[in-house]
Amino acid sequence: MIHVGIDLHSRNMTLAAVNNNGELIAERKISNSPILLEQFFADLPRPVQAVVECTSFWFWLADWCSKHHIPLILAHAKMLKAISYAKVKTDAVDARTLADLLRADLIPKAHQPPLDQRELRERTRARLRMIEHRRLVQSRLWHLAAKYNVIIDEVGWRYLDRVEHLLTNRLPAAVHLESRLLIGQIRQIQQDITTIEHDITAQAPFHPRVDRLKDLPGFGLVCSWTVLAEIGDITRFPSEREFTSYCRLVPGSKDSAGKQRHRRGNKDGNRYLRTVYNQAAVIALTRYGVVREFYNKIKRRSGKQVA
Repeated sequence: MIHVGIDLHSRNMTLAAVNNNGELIAERKISNSPILLEQFFADLPRPVQAVVECTSFWFWLADWCSKHHIPLILAHAKMLKAISYAKVKTDAVDARTLADLLRADLIPKAHQPPLDQRELRERTRARLRMIEHRRLVQSRLWHLAAKYNVIIDEVGWRYLDRVEHLLTNRLPAAVHLESRLLIGQIRQIQQDITTIEHDITAQAPFHPRVDRLKDLPGFGLVCSWTVLAEIGDITRFPSEREFTSYCRLVPGSKDSAGKQRHRRGNKDGNRYLRTVYNQAAVIALTRYGVVREFYNKIKRRSGKQVA
């Protein structure tokens, strides 16, 4: 078996191939060209397997390896750093380290979704990114109005015409142009979100798990598809504890010397699942009395943010 470590970047990659004895048999730095990649693997004896870190650029490489029947393992980037620390860190060192860890079967594996799930996930993530962008623009407009003691919360973001009328009447002329441009951005982003939602519902076929999720308070069709696109096979989580942690719905811990502390701002896990569950919670809070009663109970005990 030949083990190939790939240190992948946006424009180039470094490849290192070792045999079962740990001997380096090939090493090359090439541009991200499928032709050059095919030439590199053509010179290697078979069987061969490869590994790459789960950075932002691995999609095309996974598709290429699948097309050429080369098993590709996706390495968990954060966990990999914990076991592969090196004083001298170069692309060649990283590629050789990946190859050696693959040979020793010590690669911490990350989830690699199949192509159909990945394409659905791209659509649902695009929608969530649009929602985050809309929130940023709304925040800019809110702070612009608050400087002049105009609180948009009195009207709400659902009715942009009312927001525009409020700002036109109460803001000074010096900021009218910026406020109109920001409202125009919000309208355009909302149209884009609607377009993506229509595309998701048109592309996604019927699935029984979607109907089960839609029965939950706050879950609609698009939110249900988002959860399924991010999770994939639920059996990859050993228990509900691991799944909840993966969703970033529990704080980290920092326990030492008999003292227990929560660690805030932990970014381990899936931020898109956290976003969609937060959205579902807000919708459930406004539409379901039972959820609202539970929210008020937690709010009285632990405050608004925790609730």
